[in-house]
Amino acid sequence: MGYCIHSTRSFVSAHPYMMYDDELENIERDYNLMLEYMKRGFNDPQRKDIYSKLLARLYNFVSNLRIAYMAQNISFYTEATRKSVNQSFSEERIKTALETFVTDVAMLSLEPEPARTEKSKEIYRRHNDFIQALFGYIIVSRQWTDNERDFFEGILLSPATDIIDAQLITSAIMLATMNNMDINKFHVLINVYKKTTDIKLRQRALVGWVFALSAGPRLHPQMREMVVSVLEGNGVANEIADLQKQIIFCMNAEQDNNTIQRDIMPELMKNNNLNITRFGITEKEDDPMNDIFDPGASDRAMEKMEESFQKMMNMQKAGSDIYFGGFSQMKRFPFFYHAANWFCPFYLEHPEISSTVDKLKDTPLLTNILNNGPFCDSDKYSFTLAVASVISHIPANMREMFNTKEALGQTVSDEDQRQPAYIRRMILQDMYRFFRLFHQRGQLVNPFDKSNSIFVADDLFNGTEIQKVLPDLCYFMLKHKNKNALEHLLPKYNDTNDSKCMLIHGIYELNYCGNPKSAAEYLERSLELQPDNRRAKSMLARACFEAENYDDAAKLYEVLYNENPQSQANALNYCVALSKAERYSEATNLLFKLDIEYPDSIPVTRVLAWNLMGLDKLQQAEKAYRRILKSNDTENGDWLNAGYCQWLLGNISEAVEMFKKFMSCQSKDTSTTLYDELAKDRKFLLSHGIDEIDILLMTDLIKE
Repeated sequence: MGYCIHSTRSFVSAHPYMMYDDELENIERDYNLMLEYMKRGFNDPQRKDIYSKLLARLYNFVSNLRIAYMAQNISFYTEATRKSVNQSFSEERIKTALETFVTDVAMLSLEPEPARTEKSKEIYRRHNDFIQALFGYIIVSRQWTDNERDFFEGILLSPATDIIDAQLITSAIMLATMNNMDINKFHVLINVYKKTTDIKLRQRALVGWVFALSAGPRLHPQMREMVVSVLEGNGVANEIADLQKQIIFCMNAEQDNNTIQRDIMPELMKNNNLNITRFGITEKEDDPMNDIFDPGASDRAMEKMEESFQKMMNMQKAGSDIYFGGFSQMKRFPFFYHAANWFCPFYLEHPEISSTVDKLKDTPLLTNILNNGPFCDSDKYSFTLAVASVISHIPANMREMFNTKEALGQTVSDEDQRQPAYIRRMILQDMYRFFRLFHQRGQLVNPFDKSNSIFVADDLFNGTEIQKVLPDLCYFMLKHKNKNALEHLLPKYNDTNDSKCMLIHGIYELNYCGNPKSAAEYLERSLELQPDNRRAKSMLARACFEAENYDDAAKLYEVLYNENPQSQANALNYCVALSKAERYSEATNLLFKLDIEYPDSIPVTRVLAWNLMGLDKLQQAEKAYRRILKSNDTENGDWLNAGYCQWLLGNISEAVEMFKKFMSCQSKDTSTTLYDELAKDRKFLLSHGIDEIDILLMTDLIKE
């Protein structure tokens, strides 16, 4: 702590223009007094408690100093300060402003038209100015006192506060806390989550306190107590596990967008019936000759388009953020220059879209977006602003289409929109867009980066109900091939008496660490605990194979084959393991049987050809390789193996041509030479009379 005091003193001395009180001197005096008592040999039973309190006081001072520095030097915080600096935010002012707004809106129904419309715009404009300023005030607020904590908790839970205001304030508290940990702000987020009866506010508070865990040091023991307490709630652990999964889906948004752009959109664009030009959108005229030369063309095109669209919808149902790619291009409107707007629930009266709403007042499009569109709030604002900017260029018949319920395509029912998982997903998508696209995002802690995104691995969750959902989360991360998540989670889930745990560790070691020997140890333990686990057997067989323990791999694959002899994959794996163990006769007997059962199977022929070479039945092997090389299922390795066969037959010229073909088809990204490839099969070649000199000579022949 002495070093921390010294560092803080140095910072203060280097920035004399910054305002601060005499708390640092008080802390330093109390700490020196504590050292003096210890030096004199006094045994103070309260020493640890006093030290902790001094540390908390120093943290609060440094935190406030940090906020003051950022408010003057970091543009995100200077902007927040600018918006709030000229307004008073006493508790009475905040409470009055929030409650007066609700009253004024309620009284609008008594106003006659058209005065009502103008008065409504003025009320919403004035209130938006206030709430934007309040958002900024919270962002740059110092460490809250207990009274401030209780006040903000009260207004968030008050029925006299508009629910949109409550959600926006909650997001401001989240941003403030995750960038500068304040135990009282964290307390508000936790308590709102526990106490509110509004499902939207509850989910926003959940995301808020979870994202606040991205903040710095854990100096407050109350944090652990709060987290443990909240997890005692019924179903909370499962809700938090679902939130963790949804964060992963958000982080896959760009990858999902690439899939859509590469595999889905080309088909949709190819088969649509519109021409999009700089002068507007027009419908293509049907080509009358199509029905003559290809009568089924239009039907096939429609089927392909529907199939592509369905793929995209299936991605969305699975949890993918399919709209990120498109809407990410629509965040350049001035509306998104203000941080608060990224977190604001969508409402038609928002003053910064009121002119847009007026342009579209003759169509029910906006109401459909608000009530039924499967978009997060940020995207609803984007869509509204974008449509308004192009509405005059849209053909009349298409504008008419906007009057129908089908204008948005797939919609979301009221019941689905009330589900916690749906609400949470929309909140997360809003936040992902902010932390991915907002122009000042680099100045803020990002809850979606690798170091923060796997929040359930936080030590605060150790020994809580979260332990029970770790197996499900680990399986989810395996399915999504998320190595970073597994690196964080597996140290928290390592029970040697849990078969499922040992299986997950084994799969991780095998698939992500390239460590088959370590994987085999985990998988053997998994099978000890659950001998009939077929996946553990399969993974252990693969681990033994990759560790070049071919005899054990063959035994395990034999068991799997006997358990399910109808599986071609099991049979081929067994045969490959036998061939690697140089048990060619056993493998060939089964392969001839498979060749009869699957006469057109190139994979069966491929394994059979290698084993025939192993038995020195070279003419039969040559015949098999010629069949493989004439098929449509040829793999590059087939040219290498066919070259071996010709080499063993003494047909050197043919072998050279096949090796050249193999090398020409190798990936340009690899620097592997032919010698490297031949060296991998050195043992096989040596056993068939080809020595090291022959390998070197063959390599030189290829170079020539």
